[in-house]
Amino acid sequence: MRALLVLVALCGTAIARPPPPPEEIADSGSWRDHPARIEWSTWVRLAYGWAEPRAAAVAARTTEPTTAPDDGASRWDAGVGIEASLVVGRHSRLGAWAELRGTQGFGGAELVLTGAPASLDMFLYKGEGVLALRGGIGPDDQITGAIAYGYRCPWNLFGSASRGTRYEIGARVVLTMTRSPEEWSSTLGIEFEPVGALRYLLGIRSWY
Repeated sequence: MRALLVLVALCGTAIARPPPPPEEIADSGSWRDHPARIEWSTWVRLAYGWAEPRAAAVAARTTEPTTAPDDGASRWDAGVGIEASLVVGRHSRLGAWAELRGTQGFGGAELVLTGAPASLDMFLYKGEGVLALRGGIGPDDQITGAIAYGYRCPWNLFGSASRGTRYEIGARVVLTMTRSPEEWSSTLGIEFEPVGALRYLLGIRSWY
């Protein structure tokens, strides 16, 4: 029992006070000036929103009198995803994304605008602001789109940032809209890169 209490206390301290960054911070900004050809990331998305039946579409497909449609309902939404993009300009990238929402898979294309702003200091590191615009499709003729804005930085901030392939960590606010044959839905939430988030919250020194 005493060992369990000690473990809980240590974890609480780590969460409340993550370890400081290394003493020598090589944040020259070179990774911003020289974007990688391929950048990729994974994310977890948690959101809350509203779904409403497509009453007009239902009425158009029937000649029988119908009952009043449901007014809609609020809902929670969650997903896990991955994205990868190619550099097309100093502050613009084109890529693809895929996301698993429950048991349904979605995917499509995205436009990523970086350097908005060029320097954004969060989670002990100087990263940058990023805006992502996504569009895609899902099963059963579903169409989806999203606007995400937030913070990102390369995983290896304190060594050489490869210009070939680079992994990105960060967190963003995301507005997601989806249309299916039965309903419209929209959610607002956050998406975050899970490994970097655990590293920061748990204060795992070996991951820095």
